[in-house]
Amino acid sequence: MPAKDIYAWPPKLFPSPGTINNYIKIFNSSPELLRYILNSTIIAVFTTVTIILFGGLAAYALVRIKFRGSFSIMLGMLGVSMFPNIAILPAIFIVFKNLNLINSYPSLIIAHTGLFITMAIWILANYIRTIPFEIEDAAKIDGCGPFDIFWRIILPLSKPGIFATSLIVFIFSWNEFPLSLVLLHDNDMRTAPVGISLYPGEYSFPWETISTATFLSIIPVLIITGIFQKQIIGGLTSGSNK
Repeated sequence: MPAKDIYAWPPKLFPSPGTINNYIKIFNSSPELLRYILNSTIIAVFTTVTIILFGGLAAYALVRIKFRGSFSIMLGMLGVSMFPNIAILPAIFIVFKNLNLINSYPSLIIAHTGLFITMAIWILANYIRTIPFEIEDAAKIDGCGPFDIFWRIILPLSKPGIFATSLIVFIFSWNEFPLSLVLLHDNDMRTAPVGISLYPGEYSFPWETISTATFLSIIPVLIITGIFQKQIIGGLTSGSNK
């Protein structure tokens, strides 16, 4: 959309005529945008894989393995997840600084994993509860242990729930801002939300550049959602007709 249409009053929903000049301009003036998008993709993918692996194991243990205090643990995790990011940011920064992890992918992957894994555990636990006990009982009779049951039975049967949880975690990690701003402050390490937030100048606010960069930055999320839309819809609607 041309800049004159962005500031037009009354607002225009559709540009007249349309233009791709903003895309050309942003790739000429801000080539680092692709680096920001790559950084966000790497961090979000590794965070999602880590959370699904460890969160799935934790959800299965809390739901299926009977031990004292399992429900209290889940309530405790729910309470911890409600802490605002800014409240835990100083402690996280000091810990990662002492470990020399500032300005590295592992710092943000670890931080995002700790931040979003409790939400993933709750979602996966609710999905695992819908899997009949009889299937696990049959596997136990065949000699499967808890880990074999999780890997060979629970994980395949939980695919819709895993896809839905993965998408939610991926989007949360992609959009996370305060930790990304503090833990990755070198320009080559910045994520897309942080990099785009620095586009405004001291005396200017280039809305056309910001909106174009924002659209480009969400393309990976749109592609993933389009590829796995059937599995994601299945996971989000599972149990609704029971």
